[in-house]
Amino acid sequence: RSQGIPVGAYHFFSTKCSGAEQAYYFLANTRLAKGDLPPVLDVEPNDAQIVQMGGVEKMFDEIRQWLTIVEERTGTRPLLYVNQRFVNVYIVQAPDLKENYHFWIARYGEYKPDVHLALWQLSADGSVAGIHGHVDLNVFNGYDVHWQEFLRESTIK
Repeated sequence: RSQGIPVGAYHFFSTKCSGAEQAYYFLANTRLAKGDLPPVLDVEPNDAQIVQMGGVEKMFDEIRQWLTIVEERTGTRPLLYVNQRFVNVYIVQAPDLKENYHFWIARYGEYKPDVHLALWQLSADGSVAGIHGHVDLNVFNGYDVHWQEFLRESTIK
């Protein structure tokens, strides 16, 4: 923030407790400020975890709880961070999320998501001066004019 770089926070979705519990935990333990990037819900359960939590419908119910609570508290619609397999296999079963939310997708290689794409994580082996080891490389889906619009419309109110 102090350097004028937009910042934000994300929450890694758990299949072990309710979406509401996770939302309240996220809100209580994250220092969000006006102008921050929209909160992100990182959804990466494997098939066995989805079954253990009660199935796909139950998973999406919990995801919707988190999204609703966080949106109400922050004044902005969160993003969903998913991988291409999640889009291909599961998101079709939640057309409301596909239609009404923007996504940050992890897809290395060819880019073909069938969602409202805001951000694309295209590699896990980037480098940044001052950081030891590899870093993820992400790009915004648009030109600078679109990025400025995204910042005006999608940041925390």
